Amino acid sequence: MRLGLNNNEIQKMNRCLVLKLMLEKNSLTRKELSSATGLQKATITNIINEFLSVGIVSENEDGEGSKRGEKLRLSLQEMYILSISVSRKNYRVYLYTLDGTRKKAFEQAINMKEDILNIFSSMKKDIRLILDEIGKSNVIGACIGIPGPYIKQAQNVALVSDFEQLSRIDMRKELENEFHIPFLSEHDAKLSAFAEWKTLNMEEEDDKRNVSLVALRSTGIGIGAGIIIQGRIVEGQLGIAGEIGHMGINYNEKRNNIKHEGIWEQHAGTEAAVKYVKERLYEFPDSVLSENSGYREIVDAYLVNDPLAVCAMDKLAWMTGYGLASIIYILNPDYIILGRDYPETDKFIGKVRKAVSEFVHPLILEHVSVKSSEMKDDSIVRGGYYFVLDYLLKHNQLLDCIKKVKETADTAD
Repeated sequence: MRLGLNNNEIQKMNRCLVLKLMLEKNSLTRKELSSATGLQKATITNIINEFLSVGIVSENEDGEGSKRGEKLRLSLQEMYILSISVSRKNYRVYLYTLDGTRKKAFEQAINMKEDILNIFSSMKKDIRLILDEIGKSNVIGACIGIPGPYIKQAQNVALVSDFEQLSRIDMRKELENEFHIPFLSEHDAKLSAFAEWKTLNMEEEDDKRNVSLVALRSTGIGIGAGIIIQGRIVEGQLGIAGEIGHMGINYNEKRNNIKHEGIWEQHAGTEAAVKYVKERLYEFPDSVLSENSGYREIVDAYLVNDPLAVCAMDKLAWMTGYGLASIIYILNPDYIILGRDYPETDKFIGKVRKAVSEFVHPLILEHVSVKSSEMKDDSIVRGGYYFVLDYLLKHNQLLDCIKKVKETADTAD
């Protein structure tokens, strides 16, 4: 049983605390750092002197004419975090600088019928091209987002509907062995929710830590969700917490290990809109849509008020709201955020809210914000960046990783 921290651990923790604050605030004076962290001025001075000696902090006069008034900025050039996501439709490889600036973005469409080993080989080739360009030693960490249900155990297993062969490979382990870079792995919807939480626009950081949030993603038939409570991703025993798409909503429909007709994602996943168009296609002969129309085509028609598209998307919104009502009563979150897979329009989100209001008492509903994502970047890969950074900070490893990169660069020079 661990009873306390030794002096070395406390020093690491203090340094990572200062690093975290400087990454969040961009520039701060020594006085501001002392006030925000609660650390004594002498402690802040020692930490900043160490950062200066390592070469990861620069000083800029702010006009006060005093060393205490100098603004301190992190100088973390040529240090990167790699973030990868895999879905039924594509894989994405993004590279972020340590301060969160997206440096590179690569996306490749995939065919689920192609052998997973070929898909994985293509992914590794694209990763290698990026690493050869920037230098593998400059990557301090990496993350891969996997579709779910994703069981996080000794062997990580992805049980993805219609993409079962994904379970043949432990991608995290294989990538780590291939590139000798520390990789983390997480369910993609959880990474998306973590990014949504990190980018919430709130005045005080303490307010954000007290927020509970559910964020949905639907990249086809399925619905994935991540749950954040007090800044932590809710995992569950096997790591599958948040698989709300498998929530049963119609016990009269067929449910077995092959086809789950009665579950929520079959009715509120984005591809359900295709089914709703086909159901009423012949009622709208003037519609631009056909039986071959895909989801994106339906959304485009919805945005210009095609009557069949409006009918289909209104039903999708109602089904989405119907399921969210149960989530509100189970988790009582502050925020429910619909990912960019759903239309980012007031019309659609308004229909979702209206459906929720049919099942949730108004006194409860007024304390829940149901809204569309405001993120411009892809929330899954952005979440991978935050996930790696958060892990390194929580385990007081970030400064050690930075020093290792700097030492390698100095040796190369």
